[in-house]
Amino acid sequence: MNISNTTPASNHQSQQLHRQYGVNSMLPAINWSELFKDSKLNATHLQALDTLYRNAVPLALQVFDELKFDVFTPTAYQPQGLGLFDKLAQQEEKLIQLLETECRGLNEEVRHQIWSMLLRGGAVLVFKAWLGKVKSGNNELDMTHFDELSDLLFIKTAPQTLANRLAVNVHENYDHIFLMYGNDIFLDRFNSLETAALFVDLGVYDAAFLSLRDDRVANYLKAKGYVTQEQIDDLQCALNPLGCPDLIAKQDCLA
Repeated sequence: MNISNTTPASNHQSQQLHRQYGVNSMLPAINWSELFKDSKLNATHLQALDTLYRNAVPLALQVFDELKFDVFTPTAYQPQGLGLFDKLAQQEEKLIQLLETECRGLNEEVRHQIWSMLLRGGAVLVFKAWLGKVKSGNNELDMTHFDELSDLLFIKTAPQTLANRLAVNVHENYDHIFLMYGNDIFLDRFNSLETAALFVDLGVYDAAFLSLRDDRVANYLKAKGYVTQEQIDDLQCALNPLGCPDLIAKQDCLA
């Protein structure tokens, strides 16, 4: 059902219905290949996204429902004290427990994808896909108050701890997919500095290039001996022969 063309009253009713269905794990199907049509998704990626979607969205909706956090309004991000954050932190453990159980029936590559996506904002992404689907009836991401929901739904568990829980070998040679949506790239942030360093270890990122993007990451990687300021400056010069200071724009690599 496309709710975008309905009256405000029926629109609100439809949203409430979808919210209640979501709390009870009755979710609309999402065509991930259509949603991320500019990305090359294979069966493993699709299974990982579906698994995250079926487990993360109902738990988030339960908390939002309990605390009357309305994800359908642009001004929804108004947590009362720390209650919302505390509730969501409790749900993170429940989510990992659910995924632990599901992962027992999944092959190693799918487990690895779930682990990789979660560390880089996978729970945020599937929730925004649900919200876009419910609002429009189409396979699209809802981009309103994205940063606020990222703060709330980005898991905080350390990478090795999560790997142990999901029976994942972090050094296995599987890909770490990035998802294109319009002009944006998703699964391109980390839940911690520790995760950023791990993705350098895995060869997904170059330490100097990653350091150019985020000063916090640069300071951490320099302190850990991954890169020197001279290497960062050399790369800056190589990428920036005309001396333009804005060629490599700074951005937040951490949730």
